[in-house]
Amino acid sequence: MVDQSADSYKFLEELEQNQKPSDKLVKVWKVLSVEDDLDYQSALVSSLESLILPAHTKLKVLKANSAFDASRLLRTHNDIGLILLDVVMEEDDAGLRLVTTIREELGNALVRIVLVTGQPGFAPEKEVMSALDIDEYWNKADLKLEKLHSIVSSNMRTWSYISELADARQGLQIVLDAARTISSRFDLATFTHTVLAEIGNIIGVKEGGLFCVGNSLAPLEDAQVLTATGCFTKLVGLKLSDAHLSELFGDLQQALNEKHHVITPIRSVFYFETNGINETCYLMVVNSSSPLTEANINLLKVFSENISSGFTNIALLNRVTELAYIHSDLNIPNRNWLKKEIQNMSRLEWQQTRLLMLEVNYFDEMKFTFGYEFTLNVLTYVYENLRQILPNSSQVTLSGHKQFSILLDINFELSPELIDKLTYNEIKIDGVAHVSSFTLLDMRLDTLNQSSAIKIINMAESELKQASLNNIAYTQHSQQETDLISRRYSLMGELRHTIRERKLSVMLQPKVSLSSGKVVGFESLARWQRDDGSFVPPDEFIAIAEAAGLIIKLDCLIFEKTMEALKTLVDTGYQVPVAFNASSFDLLHPDYFDFISSCLTSFGLPVELLELEVTETQAISDYERIQQCLQRFVALGIKISIDDFGTGYSSLAHISNITAHCIKIDRSFVSKLETDKNSEHVINMILTLGEKFNFSIVAEGIETEYQKQWLSRAGCDIGQGYLFARPMPISDLVPWLVTYNKR
Repeated sequence: MVDQSADSYKFLEELEQNQKPSDKLVKVWKVLSVEDDLDYQSALVSSLESLILPAHTKLKVLKANSAFDASRLLRTHNDIGLILLDVVMEEDDAGLRLVTTIREELGNALVRIVLVTGQPGFAPEKEVMSALDIDEYWNKADLKLEKLHSIVSSNMRTWSYISELADARQGLQIVLDAARTISSRFDLATFTHTVLAEIGNIIGVKEGGLFCVGNSLAPLEDAQVLTATGCFTKLVGLKLSDAHLSELFGDLQQALNEKHHVITPIRSVFYFETNGINETCYLMVVNSSSPLTEANINLLKVFSENISSGFTNIALLNRVTELAYIHSDLNIPNRNWLKKEIQNMSRLEWQQTRLLMLEVNYFDEMKFTFGYEFTLNVLTYVYENLRQILPNSSQVTLSGHKQFSILLDINFELSPELIDKLTYNEIKIDGVAHVSSFTLLDMRLDTLNQSSAIKIINMAESELKQASLNNIAYTQHSQQETDLISRRYSLMGELRHTIRERKLSVMLQPKVSLSSGKVVGFESLARWQRDDGSFVPPDEFIAIAEAAGLIIKLDCLIFEKTMEALKTLVDTGYQVPVAFNASSFDLLHPDYFDFISSCLTSFGLPVELLELEVTETQAISDYERIQQCLQRFVALGIKISIDDFGTGYSSLAHISNITAHCIKIDRSFVSKLETDKNSEHVINMILTLGEKFNFSIVAEGIETEYQKQWLSRAGCDIGQGYLFARPMPISDLVPWLVTYNKR
C-alpha cells in the first residue's frame, strides 16, 4: 500500500500545459463499486475520500448492490473508468456474468475492472480473467487503504489515457497485456527485465536497446546497471562510470535531478522512486534506432503509469519481508525465518538436520523484576553465546519471546559437557553475572515424517513446555512421540466427525450401598467405539477433545445420551439417580447451563435423579467462578459430587465452603489398601471430613472383597467398582438389574 511518487502527475501536468485556459475544466473520475456487503462498500467509499487526485480532477463514486443494478448504471453512465467488482453476490458467478455483459453486450472495452472478494475460493482462473478482460484481482483482506489508493489512481489514469488514445486501440491492447505480464513479478530482477521486454514490444525496439539502472543517494556515476536488453545487454552489473555512456549521461542526470521522465523521439529516460520506503530510485532508458512516433510516446506514458507503483510495491514487499523475518529490536532471525527455512528444505536436507529448541527459564519473572531492556540484553547475550559454542554452520533464531531454535547438522555431537553449557550458564549483563538455567529439546527432523514447518515448531514448543514444567533440563524427541502425536491428530479429526454424527455412547456403572448391597445409583461414562469395533480409551479422547476445543460439544452429547438412558430406567421402574461428568470448561461456558436446563425441560424427568460430578482439581482451580456455576445447578435441584478426591490441591478453607453433596475417594487410594498404610490414613481422613461437613462418601475402584469390607468397617457409605459390576450399556444394564435384585 503505497503513495504514487511525484512523477506520477507529470504527464497530466504536461497535458494541461498544452490546453487552452478555457479547456481546463474539472475532470470527473467515475468509479463504480459493485458490492452486496453494504458495510464493506460504505468503508470502501469512505476510504476513497482521502485519495489524492491530479489537479482539476474530482472523484465520483457510484454504488450498486447487485449485478442487475450495476448493469443499469453502466447503460446510463458510459464514462465510468473503473469498476471495483465483488465476485460473489446474489449468485456465485454474478460478478463474472456482469463482466461478460460489460464486455460483450454493452461493448465497453475501455472500463477497467478490478475483482475483489472476501472468499478466495471463488477466485477465477487466469484463463477466465484473460477471457473476460479483467484487469486485476484482489482479496478484500489485502486491500488496505494505500493499496486501494494505488489501484484506483493507477487504473483511473490508465483509463484516462486509454480514452484519449482510443484511435490507437491496437497499441493500447499491447500496453494492457504488458501490464498484466509484469503484475505477477515480485522480485526486482525479474520485474525490471519483464518491463524492459514489454517496452520493447510496445515500441518495436529491434536494433536499439533498453536498460535499467538503480541509484540511491550515491553519485550517478556509481549507480549499477541492473537489467539490460538489445545493444545494452553487456552492461549488466557495470557501474555507469565503466559503461562509457557519455551520450546518455546528460539525460540520465536530468531525469535524476528533476525527478521525472525525460521522453524524446530518439531517447526516453523513465524515472521511478520508492517514496516513504527507502531512498532508492530507478532510471529506465529506451534507446531506439528510429524516432518514436507520438503514438509510441503516448503508449510509453500510459505504460509507465502501470509500472510506477510496481517499483514501490517491490520495495514495500522487501521491507515487509525484512520485518517479517527479523526481530526488530535484536536484529535476530525470528520464528517466521525458521518456518521458511524448514519449509524450503529438500528431502536430503531434512534427513540431515536436527532442531534444538532452548528456553530461558524464569524469563517472565526476570522481565517483571528487571524490566524489558534487561531481558533484551539477556536474549542478546544468549544468542551471541550460542553462536560461539555451536558450529558456524548452525542457524540460530529467536523463535519465541523466550525461546531460541537452532538448525544444525544431524551428525553434530551433543556431548554431556555441551549440554551442560546449553542448560546452565552464567550471563553477564552490564558487568554483573547472573546464573541462568535453560530447558533444551533435541529433535531430529527425520523422526517427523515430513510434517509441515508450523506443525514441527508447535510440536517442539509443546514438548519443551512439558519438559520445563517437569523440571527436565534436556529431553530428546523420539519416533514414538511422533507416532503418538500423529495418532492424536488423526483421532482429533475422527472425533469431530464422531461428535457431529452423534456416534458416541454412554455406559452406566452401578453404585452399591456397602451396608445393604442395594444399587443406589449409577455413573454415566462416555464411550467411543470406532467403526472397526475398537474402543478409544476415555482418558485419551477426552484429553484430545479438551485440547481441540471439542469438550463442550462432547459433554453436551453425552448428557443427552445420559438423559435417554435415565428415561429408559425410569420407564422400566427404576427411580435411581445417575451422575454425569462436567469439566471446568463446561461449567464456565455461558451456554452450558442453558443447554442442561433445556434438556431437563425436554425430557421431563425428575431433577433429583441427576448428579453432576466435577473433579477436585477443576472445582478448586478457579474456585470463586466454579462455585457460582455449581450453585446455579444446585438451584435447579441437581446434586453435586466432587470426583477423584484426595488427588488435587484442596485447602480446608475451600472444602468447608464448597458446594457439594458427595465426595468420591479416588481409586488410587482404594487399590493400595492391602499394601499401604498411608492409603488407609488418607481414606480415614476423607471419611472424617465427610462426617464433619455432612458429605456422603463414595469409594471408587473397589475390586476385592477385602477392600469392600475394610471400607464398610471404616464407615464408607457407597462403593463403585469391578467387584460389583463393570460399566454397561443400558440394553445390558436393565437385565443385569433384574438378576442382581433377585440375589
